[in-house]
Amino acid sequence: MPQHTGVVTLPVDSVGQPGNLPRHCSRHGLSAVLQKDFVLQPKVKIEGNRFTQVSGRGVLGMAERLDQYRKKVRVADIKGWPLCQKCTRTRALWLTVASAMFFGGLAAFVGSLIAAAVTDGMQWLATVAVAGFALMPLAAVPFTMGSLPRLTRARTSPDGTSVIIESPSHAFTAELSSDR
Repeated sequence: MPQHTGVVTLPVDSVGQPGNLPRHCSRHGLSAVLQKDFVLQPKVKIEGNRFTQVSGRGVLGMAERLDQYRKKVRVADIKGWPLCQKCTRTRALWLTVASAMFFGGLAAFVGSLIAAAVTDGMQWLATVAVAGFALMPLAAVPFTMGSLPRLTRARTSPDGTSVIIESPSHAFTAELSSDR
């Protein structure tokens, strides 16, 4: 399916109501096999230097930064975003890889520590423990690849009043145009 090269902006109020989104995937333009609810939030820029605020004032500086973040962030609740078979399969694949990496790393780490405690002279278990420990945070990469914002190419505007979709499919934009 051809892609729309522009950007489509939808009001948050519209995407927050079930049934207001097209029945075609925004990425591929294929018919949706699943409607998914999720939450989007914009990237929030906090004023001031993190190092000087936190190091100089400690916990109070961190609390001040968290309060600034809380006041600025606007969460967009998305209801019924259309996902096609390709998107659903891609999401399942990436989340399976992330789970395998995280739980496999955890099992390797804990298992090698237990085995090292029970046995003597198995130096290679330290390598297994380090590899398992390194594998757990690396699971964030496939987890991000399977995230709904990445799959849908959707993000919130900085002020949180609209949802921005980058390069949506023609079928998705055509259905939006016919609904308005």
